[in-house]
Amino acid sequence: MPAVGDLCKRCKKQKTTILSRKDTFCDPCFVRFIRGKQRKQMQSEKFKVKFKKTDNGTRILMDMRNNHESYAMFDIVFSMLVEQLTQGPKAVRGFDLVVCVIKDSQDQVNIEGIKEMYGESELERLGIQFLVIDPEAYIKMHHYEHLRLDLKKFETIKFSDSSSGFSYENVIAQVSDKSTREDIVEILHEDMLVQASVDNKCTMIAKPFSMTKLAVDILSDTIRGRGSEIPRFSRNEYVGSFEMIYPLRDILSSEIKIYSSIQNLNSLSLELTKTQNISNISTKNKTVKDMVLEYFQTLEVEYPEVVSTVVKIGGKLTNPEPLGQNKKCEICKVTIFHDPKTWLEQITVPGFVGPRNEEEEANFRRYLDSITEENVEEDKNVGFDEKVNLCYGCMVTLGVSEVKDFQWPQRPTKEEVLAEYIISDGED
Repeated sequence: MPAVGDLCKRCKKQKTTILSRKDTFCDPCFVRFIRGKQRKQMQSEKFKVKFKKTDNGTRILMDMRNNHESYAMFDIVFSMLVEQLTQGPKAVRGFDLVVCVIKDSQDQVNIEGIKEMYGESELERLGIQFLVIDPEAYIKMHHYEHLRLDLKKFETIKFSDSSSGFSYENVIAQVSDKSTREDIVEILHEDMLVQASVDNKCTMIAKPFSMTKLAVDILSDTIRGRGSEIPRFSRNEYVGSFEMIYPLRDILSSEIKIYSSIQNLNSLSLELTKTQNISNISTKNKTVKDMVLEYFQTLEVEYPEVVSTVVKIGGKLTNPEPLGQNKKCEICKVTIFHDPKTWLEQITVPGFVGPRNEEEEANFRRYLDSITEENVEEDKNVGFDEKVNLCYGCMVTLGVSEVKDFQWPQRPTKEEVLAEYIISDGED
């Protein structure tokens, strides 16, 4: 087995300094190795250098976050664009890059640091644009639907249209459980990215997810009842009219941290210079993803094949035909493949042991009367009842926080948008 300090077998010039996947690298060869993994994911013709300008070129929206993966992915894609423009005097970059940053008070991306490190003139030459999304502005663009969750019947009812003037923090604060809150934030951020892609005419969304991150998502989605999302996250797939791509899907999280150190990317954020050790957080304060991440962090250095196997198995999963006419979840907008209530009834025993004597019969009748009275009282306080679709994952995650009334932003439908511009006969 090769040892650190030996002559690098790739370049035959420098001594090795890095051990990864039971192989050794010198710094330049390791950088080339990591960038090669990204190039493998972006080797399609739609990404390659062009030698004449086209009006319908590929536009990629990059999901930029304040973590090692995002800064590393930006650095790798930046180097790819620089290399493309050195292919000849007529060389034209193969794609346009829109770096999308969701403004979050707790997770600030150092845009100014990026511009200083790479040079504003160089970023402009490469056509790299920065887009900052304000969650508060996003929230104000929506109206709210008031949902009542009945976990006993495992169904949800929309009973009023609310314009409560919720803020972004108000929406998140409706849930108390940390895992549920993390889930809600991810759903909101995903919708912001999709909306930004539409507004900026992008056809692809690039996610800064490493192999480790994908493995964490596969297991945590299974735990949280969101298994239907695994095929979408574990391989490049179309979501609506957008293609989700994962340029770092073949790279371990530990390798990205080494790459960041070599390229001096840690200087972009003070937070990244600190050791982010999940094990230092108490168990009761960890989310589901935190616990799964801790599990993989203990495995990926010694047993990287375990992480790779999880991602490969996830990539083989497919979904059945959608339920009915392509029903969508009211909250996360994923396709519903099985009715949650029916599915639960099929895997559990829905019946009960009937009353066996007069006393039990009387108690049972009183129980039925109390349920009827409760439902009648609830119906008096509801303007209208309209059953809505929720996926199993959203029902479970909201059920963990024991949420009964939930207000959720809904983007206006195409008909509602057009209605604002239609002039009726009575208007001038």
